[in-house]
Amino acid sequence: MWKEKALKRLKESGYKLTPQRLKLVEILDRIGSEHPSLKDVLVEIKAEFPTMSFSTLYSNALTLKELGLLELFSLDGETRVELNTEPHINLISGGEVIDFNDTEIIERIRKKTGRKVKLVNIILD
Repeated sequence: MWKEKALKRLKESGYKLTPQRLKLVEILDRIGSEHPSLKDVLVEIKAEFPTMSFSTLYSNALTLKELGLLELFSLDGETRVELNTEPHINLISGGEVIDFNDTEIIERIRKKTGRKVKLVNIILD
C-alpha cells in the first residue's frame, strides 16, 4: 500500500519515476517497517544499481520526506527511515525499533511542549 501511495504522490508532484527511484520505493516498501538505515538501503539498491551514490539516495529520501511519505531519524550515528508518518513513539532496544501508538502520551507531550509531535524515540535499557 505504501508503494502505491508513494508512486502516486511522486507522479502527482511531477517527479520522474527513474529506475533508481522506483527501486528505492520498492525496497522501502519491502523493508521500511524494519526502520532500516540509509546505509542498509544503499546496499540493497547497489545490488541492482552499483553506481548509485549515498548522496543520490539521500537526496531521494529527502524528496520522499518533503512529500510526507517518510520521516528520517538518527540512531547510533546512522540515518534511519520511518514510513509511519502518523505521530507515534519508537521504542528502541538493542538497535531494534518498534512502533508504539499511544495517543494519550503523544497528546501529553504536545501539551507540555506546545509543539506538534511527529515522532518520539525512546531508548530502552
